Parts: sequence; structure tokens; C-alpha cells
Amino acid sequence: MSAKYITREDIDGAASDEVPIVIGMHSDDPMGEQTAYKRYVPADWYNDYRHATRMKHRIERSLGTLPGVVSIGVSPGEVGGDNSRLVVRLQDGDVRTTMGEVPTHVEGVEIDVESVSGFEPIGCTDTLQNWSSSTATIRGGYEVRGNSNAPIGSVGAPAFKDGNRYLATCQHIFSGSDATGETLKHPNGTSLGTVRHTKCNEDYAMVELNRGYRIKRAIRYSGYNGISGHFSYDGLGYLKSRGVNTQKVGRTTCRTSFAKIQTTAETIYTAPGCLPKPYSVFHEDNSSGNDLKRGDSGSISFYESPNNSNRCWLVSFINYEDGKTNDVFGIGIYRLADFGYNF
Repeated sequence: MSAKYITREDIDGAASDEVPIVIGMHSDDPMGEQTAYKRYVPADWYNDYRHATRMKHRIERSLGTLPGVVSIGVSPGEVGGDNSRLVVRLQDGDVRTTMGEVPTHVEGVEIDVESVSGFEPIGCTDTLQNWSSSTATIRGGYEVRGNSNAPIGSVGAPAFKDGNRYLATCQHIFSGSDATGETLKHPNGTSLGTVRHTKCNEDYAMVELNRGYRIKRAIRYSGYNGISGHFSYDGLGYLKSRGVNTQKVGRTTCRTSFAKIQTTAETIYTAPGCLPKPYSVFHEDNSSGNDLKRGDSGSISFYESPNNSNRCWLVSFINYEDGKTNDVFGIGIYRLADFGYNF
């Protein structure tokens, strides 16, 4: 994304040890053209981050098929600190047999191996769970229901494409691999709208709401006066390099914070639903207990907008967790921009 929006003026304005990158996209009117928000970052940090990303794509072709490989992702480095590295997650029972086949480095990039017990879908306040079906305005965090065996989920945020406004939530609250045409419901069974677009691997569903309902460009209890954009892939690396705490709002656990973004560009090979799950973002748990539970799936993590502290930008869906560490993941919102969605 950065190369598309970086101008000669941006390049000429950089210090000798800096490069311009696009942190994310924003707009006051999501139906209109979005504006790229740019920052200057240390050139050595950025080159290291992008090199690690290229190495991730290289090794996943050979490591992604090994027994027990759960996921492979990029852990962006810290500015002035550790370099970017790759993280290969293995199922507990396969660590001994598979670990020896995972290299420790690839072209100077360190590869760490972590064990996980397996991923499962994640499941607030009365306001989020018991909102009135007669309420015209829907906000991120509200409870909604599909038709799967575990149908309870959360509203993520509005998504905009080709002049249409959709409610974005997760695909896996619906049965099967294609939820197109399925009905999204209020907790009391009232029809809210129809799924028009879905991607099973990325695990999102875009719902066209029925007449009389409208999703607001806001997340309930987020602490911000609305959503004004989303972070790019480079923007996620920028956030990780600064160790920021992202948050989410879900119907079961309400608003919770994460310790930091752990890895980006994660490809998940072992989890419920359609596989692989590309472009995922891992968030590290920030508590001694589990701050995400079943029913929180579909919620979207967010962080303060870099150009307006009263608003937030979206980071990623929060759809699954590692039952061992309580770390969570879902598709990066930057990926949905590739499908033409604005936020």
C-alpha cells in the first residue's frame, strides 16, 4: 500500500535515515475517497520489517505443510531494539517431532518456535447483549446471531463499498463455508439483514441491513467518538514497534485491552473453519485471566487515530483464541481493503 500513495515530495522530505510509509487510510465520509495518512520511520527498521515479511512468504511454502504447524507470522521489531523475527507456532503434541525441521534463521531473520494447545472460536454488559430490536441504530459490540452450532457473535463495524453500507461480522457464526443469503438475527430472533458477501478463509461476512436498521460508524463503549479509518499493514508494524495496547468490544467480555500486537501477516494452518486463514493479526493477552470468550467473535480491535485523538482506527477482527495463552487473532482489516471495503 505504501508505494501506491508515497510521492516524490514525501521521499524528498525524508531525513537521510528515514523513509515515508502509509500508516493507514481515513476519511470523514467513508463513501468518498479515503486519504492516506503517512509517517516517517527509521529506514533500517522498515527495511528489516519488510525483509522479514518476504522471508515469511518464502518459508511458508515449505513449512506450512509440516505436521502440527498451526501458523507462521511476522513479529515486527522494536525501533532501536530487537529486529523483526518470524514465529512458527506448533501444536503441543508435535513440537518434538517437527521442531527439528524448522530452521533457526532464514537470510538473517530469526525464527522462533512456540507451542499452542489449539485454536477455538471466542465467545458484557446488558446493553450489548440485550439491546432492543426496535433500536434503529446498531453499533459495534452488539450481540448478533447466525445459524451455526455456535451462533452467537458480535457486531464488528460498518464497512463501505460501491456506495453501500454493510454490517461486518464473522462468517463462522453461520453454517457452512458460504453464508451468502443467510439471515443475521437479533438475540430475540428478529431478522436484522441478509449476508451479501462473505469469505470463509478470511472469516468475515458483510450484511445488508433491513430497512429501518442502520449501523453507526462507531463501537459502543470504545471510549472514542466514532471510527474514521483503518491501519495498513505497514501501520501495524508501526504500532507493534511502539508497543501500543489495542482494544476490542465484544458482547461477552465488553471492552478489553491487549498487551500488544504480537505478529502480523500470520497464516493460520490449524484452526476451526476454512483453512488456511491468511493475513491474520495476533494480539497478546493482557491479563491473568481470559478477557475474550465465546460470543466475542466478530468484534474488531482498534487503536486511537493518529490524526484525531477523539476517534479510532480499526486493526483486525478478533475471532479466535489460543486456549493455552489466551492470545487472540483474526484477519487484519487492511486485507479487507483489498476487496474494496472502506472503514
